Amino acid sequence: MIKIIFFDIDGTLRPFETGVIPEATRLAIKKAREAGIYCAIATGRHWVEIYNEGLVDGMYFDAFVTLDGGYSYILNEQKAKKHFLLNPGNKPKEYQFLMDIPEEELPYFDPKFGEVLLREAIPSSMVKRFLSLLEKHPFPVLFLEERRLYANFINEDLLRTLAYVHTGVPPLLPLSEAEKNEQLMLIPILHQDQVPLIEEALPDCHLIRWSDGMSFDIAKKDVSKIHGIRKIIERLGISIDEVAAIGDGWNDVEMLDSVGLGIAMGNAKPEAKAVAKHITEHILEEGLPKAVDYILSLNQK
Repeated sequence: MIKIIFFDIDGTLRPFETGVIPEATRLAIKKAREAGIYCAIATGRHWVEIYNEGLVDGMYFDAFVTLDGGYSYILNEQKAKKHFLLNPGNKPKEYQFLMDIPEEELPYFDPKFGEVLLREAIPSSMVKRFLSLLEKHPFPVLFLEERRLYANFINEDLLRTLAYVHTGVPPLLPLSEAEKNEQLMLIPILHQDQVPLIEEALPDCHLIRWSDGMSFDIAKKDVSKIHGIRKIIERLGISIDEVAAIGDGWNDVEMLDSVGLGIAMGNAKPEAKAVAKHITEHILEEGLPKAVDYILSLNQK
């Protein structure tokens, strides 16, 4: 019996091709919830990005595994559902990269309306080594803090990456700013010959490659979506065998391989398909709704 489903966002809920979540996908989430199944997000994105892009607009999720598991939290149902009526995740009129807006304007899934169960910041010593590397070998980087996102500089590679995930351009801040607060994730945009520089400078971190092939999530070595998932289900009293996860990318492989029912999208990377227990259709062929229907059919047996 599946009691909770974790959904990746890019390439799973939202097609890269259109940047728009299909209505059939929204209805599938509602259908799963009406069947008594918890629904949760498992993404490499920051929760502020989810807000800026309206990625869960009108869909209620109980928990969020963000930053590839490095920042995972569960919502307080009473607080979040009350706020869902005020702001169900609507895309803001202007991009917000510093979340110091009035409380009534916050999305229902702001961590303030729940409990953070896993918060894995990159150690300051590693951040300093990374910043030293940047001074010698400049390349664009997105810095992700708990409630703030920014970049060091903008070039065509960064703009291409931002366009790939249909997101806005963050503000520019000096590197000195990155030493003032904890960094939850670093996202460098690299050419292949630059990757060894990162690996050598940060041996205690790992690089998770994006689907675009140029962008990487840098996090602590033991950070992964499955670690965030385990924290969520422990709080809910759910076993790993009662968990389903749906994804498509390289950062979904361990998640799909570890849960009770891992489902790969038809458009998934070969590595994700190889470990999945079920492969659904392509995202543009209603693969997500069909995956939810498959789960519901198993629960009825």
